[in-house]
Amino acid sequence: MLIVGNPKSIHTIRLSRFFEENYQVNLIDEGIDFSFRNFFSALRQTKSILSKLSPDILVLYQLNLTAFVATLANRKKKIPTFAIGIGSDILTMPKKGWAYKAMLKYILKHSQAYNAGSPYLLEQMQKYCPKRSEILLANLGVNPIQPIEKENIVFSNRLHSPLYRIDEVIKAFAKFVSKPEFADWQLVVAATGKEKEFQQLSQSLGIEDKVKFVGWLSQKENAEYYAKSKIYISLPKSDSFPISLLEAMSGECLCIVSDLPAYKGLMKNKENCLVVTDLEIEKADYIEKVLELDSQNILQKNKTFADSYADIEKNKEKFISIAERLVNCK
Repeated sequence: MLIVGNPKSIHTIRLSRFFEENYQVNLIDEGIDFSFRNFFSALRQTKSILSKLSPDILVLYQLNLTAFVATLANRKKKIPTFAIGIGSDILTMPKKGWAYKAMLKYILKHSQAYNAGSPYLLEQMQKYCPKRSEILLANLGVNPIQPIEKENIVFSNRLHSPLYRIDEVIKAFAKFVSKPEFADWQLVVAATGKEKEFQQLSQSLGIEDKVKFVGWLSQKENAEYYAKSKIYISLPKSDSFPISLLEAMSGECLCIVSDLPAYKGLMKNKENCLVVTDLEIEKADYIEKVLELDSQNILQKNKTFADSYADIEKNKEKFISIAERLVNCK
């Protein structure tokens, strides 16, 4: 099996572990530059990898330019392909213009199996898949997280791209800790990309001593922060149902999320989380409101949901069955 996706991503690594018992799993070479400026070189390198490995199955994890290059490289070999949408691809690529929409449709047209991690993402994916395509509904699952004594920590671990609005989280936290009753709280910002820029923002807001930048965390380190943080914030402009949110729910964090279609029916405002609109994000006065909710009821309800909806072994079986079907039909 060859998995085409970011080989450094914890999610790509977790996906690869699903198949390790049944396949020799290879991740695409992290040294390849899959940018537009390096398009033809990346295509040649990917063709070379396919020829060298001769995989029985090709897995595309995130349907972006990298997946498009891999699909083109596979045009003549026709290796059975499993296309996995993760959210940012299906939900944002078509909005970037006709070329991106065409790339997405091409990837899906030349794949033989499909996966989406949430009902909303599946619904959107159906718009671009060939007619009558069956899409597997399953996610990567989460290892249940046992909460420990909670500390006054607001935890954010989404990527540092504009899509995830980490700067807005920092601004809201500054307003939150400006009130005496919340002065002892700390914001922990994980992931990488714009640490210097965010540190400067924290300094300009006078809260540099209250914001901790911890960089890229291992799965174990992430779990430790979920376990001890009281609040988890995820404010993307567009998303599927992220594994990080399920992990936060399992760790019994009070969750603040942006108002997205993907959460409809799953994340209900003031029932199991605090849903904030773009206007509320701009006002930046929402963090303390999550502490006003019926936390005991919410936390237990969310943990039960996360541990059942994201059961690793059940979802693993679903992924393996799809791979086996593709190989058997080869």
